[in-house]
Amino acid sequence: MELDQLKNIWTQEDVSETPEISLEKQKEIHQPLEKIRKNMRMEFWSTAVFFLFIILFFILKDMHFFKFKVYIITLVSAQMLITSFYFFKFFNLYKNLTTVDLNTKDNLKDLGFQFKLNEQYYLSFYISFVPFVVCEMLLIFEFMPNLKNIGGAEFIFTFLGVCVFTLLSLYLLGNWWFKRFYGKYISQISQLLKALK
Repeated sequence: MELDQLKNIWTQEDVSETPEISLEKQKEIHQPLEKIRKNMRMEFWSTAVFFLFIILFFILKDMHFFKFKVYIITLVSAQMLITSFYFFKFFNLYKNLTTVDLNTKDNLKDLGFQFKLNEQYYLSFYISFVPFVVCEMLLIFEFMPNLKNIGGAEFIFTFLGVCVFTLLSLYLLGNWWFKRFYGKYISQISQLLKALK
């Protein structure tokens, strides 16, 4: 085929432009996005204050067991490092939400993908706390005087019961937190995306 024929075929093809989203639909999508951003700011600052309070509590509290204090502060510091990694990922989503272009469906699909990815980050964040919770339970059972003397089968059942209860509570709280502060807004955006198809 000659170059001129290729040029003719190229110009004759109807290349449709990326479909644009109406201003009305952009405003509908903007509302839940703004609520997600607001909740992200609130979660960041409340987590920062919570960790600061926990660290100060254990530093200032006079404890009978110095090793217990050092172990707990070390575990909480490690949890802070893990949390900072996830907040870095969280911040990337926050930054993308403030600069997202709502004009095209492709950008909205990309936004939907980012939400799915961050939902997985949330799940892995809570899973990453499992070893910390178990270690903290071990320390509590080892250093608390009223729990230290428990032995045998009673210790096993009590320890496992407390661990399972704490982990289940953490899972339920995390699930509720995500649905309450993010999930319902992500669902609204997903429904708007489906309506645009």
